[in-house]
Amino acid sequence: MTAHKRGTGRISRPGPARREHPSSPPPAAASEALTTAASGALAAMNPQVAVVDCGTSAVRAFIAEVPRGEDGQPRILEDLSYPVDLTDSFISGKLSRAGMDRVVTAFSGIAAAAKAYGINVLRAVATSGLREAANSDVLIERLRRVQGVDLEIIDIGEEARLYCEALRMLLRRENSELPGNTLMIDLGSGSSCISLIQGGKLVHSVDEHYGTVRLYEQFKQLRDSIEFSLTIDRYAHGAARMILDRLPKGGVNHLVVNGGDVRRLYALMHPGGRPVFEPLLASRIMAWQAQMQSLTPLERAHACNCESRAAAVLLPAASLLRHLCLETGAEQVMVPFFTLRDGLLADLMPGAHGAHYLDASDLLAEARQLVLRYGGNLAYAESTASLATQIFDQTIDLHGLGARERILLEFSALTHDIGSFINVRNRHKHSMYIIQSVDIAGLTLLEKEVVANIARYHRKSPPEPHHLDFQSLPRSHRVVVSSLAAILRLAYGLDVERTQRIRTLRCTVSGDQLLIHVDRRQIALERWSVEGKAGMFAEVFGLQVLVVPLEEE
Repeated sequence: MTAHKRGTGRISRPGPARREHPSSPPPAAASEALTTAASGALAAMNPQVAVVDCGTSAVRAFIAEVPRGEDGQPRILEDLSYPVDLTDSFISGKLSRAGMDRVVTAFSGIAAAAKAYGINVLRAVATSGLREAANSDVLIERLRRVQGVDLEIIDIGEEARLYCEALRMLLRRENSELPGNTLMIDLGSGSSCISLIQGGKLVHSVDEHYGTVRLYEQFKQLRDSIEFSLTIDRYAHGAARMILDRLPKGGVNHLVVNGGDVRRLYALMHPGGRPVFEPLLASRIMAWQAQMQSLTPLERAHACNCESRAAAVLLPAASLLRHLCLETGAEQVMVPFFTLRDGLLADLMPGAHGAHYLDASDLLAEARQLVLRYGGNLAYAESTASLATQIFDQTIDLHGLGARERILLEFSALTHDIGSFINVRNRHKHSMYIIQSVDIAGLTLLEKEVVANIARYHRKSPPEPHHLDFQSLPRSHRVVVSSLAAILRLAYGLDVERTQRIRTLRCTVSGDQLLIHVDRRQIALERWSVEGKAGMFAEVFGLQVLVVPLEEE
């Protein structure tokens, strides 16, 4: 990774902030000329932005200069880190007042630093520390009221997408690639973000409650005995097997594990190194873990050159890496030196589409992986999606929807039948439940609800007043669901045999009818099937539907 350069402008901040970035060289000499006014002059050349990650153990921010051209790289002006302690969120399920106060103090310092550079808007996200806290809304409102900051608690799908974007940016910079299947894990203090990347596409993401501080808190009563390290190692073995067992089929070609504690492990095993995207050998991990396992807390702290708690939280990291290598047969783990903030910066680069966005091909790769994960017939799903998008494209004058809605329809069509994994009779309802429950990168929470509702209404009754999931959507989104579900029903009806018999169609409007011209002559079964599913289309668009065989062309 190209080293980030940092400015050292004189900025007051109300509390201790540590300035560090794992991939950064030592800071340059202080520039007396860099003031708020000077930073405004810099902004005229390249836009400046601020991004913030509110984690379990720290609130961290980048103030960066973003290049105007797509080929440039962001330049880190300030790398701020404020220690906080949000472990109460996964111990008691609630944030403490002291923890909230420290977060507010951290954001006060970050906001002051951003304003000194003339930055008035920042993107701030929070991960597991706030996801698990029942009272996180209180903190979010305090920040909005006191600091004018909108802190977004992102789901694991968005977190995985951000890490994937950071990895893509790193690989582009290094002119490198990871062919095949890559298992990428961000090992955090509270939880781990698990991602499967196939051929460069993020196809699977899930949250595992395996965090270094979480495990320390769970087993710290054993910290003065060898039972501590042995218990953590056994727990890590189970976690590694659980992570791998939940992956889609296909094996793992590359293990990529990120996180502050993993980077510290690398630094201990490679003192003096300045890594970018470096291998950590399995043999070295195992030797280090075996050495640390038998030491007392004081001896371990001395060996790691840190205080005992910081040394103790390295054991869950080393044990997980060890068991991942043993279970997969990997000889090394690749350690990338980036953070969630690098993913946030990637969203602000020229040409980027911003938050919650994946290209259509990436998003639909996730949908296909969902079909496979839940034992679906991928050929049938893709055929249904093809028919649905053909109808969509040829009825634009009726529905007036755009490219994004087309992608939502295609995603819904691919996944409409995954509920059969649970129960065939009520598969439409189970499809909705699964889509609502799984982690999907590249969709906002509202888009996820839209997709789930479209899949739910591909069969059986149309939306009813007592269907709360549908009725809770904004009115405009209810119309989108109704329009796309009506189209999906027609596509669903055209493959009643599930043999992909009909492949191409052409839609025309004649009077009060939508005529669907298909590429088959014998269509009595399809005509019967569509007649039973066309009622919703007639309600939404005011047109009756007739399937027209090839011989009537």
